[in-house]
Amino acid sequence: FFRGAIDGFKNAGDTVVGHDVWIGSEAMIMSGVKIGDGAVIGSRALVTKDVAPYTI
Repeated sequence: FFRGAIDGFKNAGDTVVGHDVWIGSEAMIMSGVKIGDGAVIGSRALVTKDVAPYTI
């Protein structure tokens, strides 16, 4: 029944979270994104691209 949905899924890679990263509540981080050391992700943020170290 759900075979089409499963076949349509493409893994974009591992999500990597650096050291001392703060992630706000309800933030959504997509597959394959790298979050650098010391970065801050705000509440309810949608992260679709890599985040440089020590950025907000």
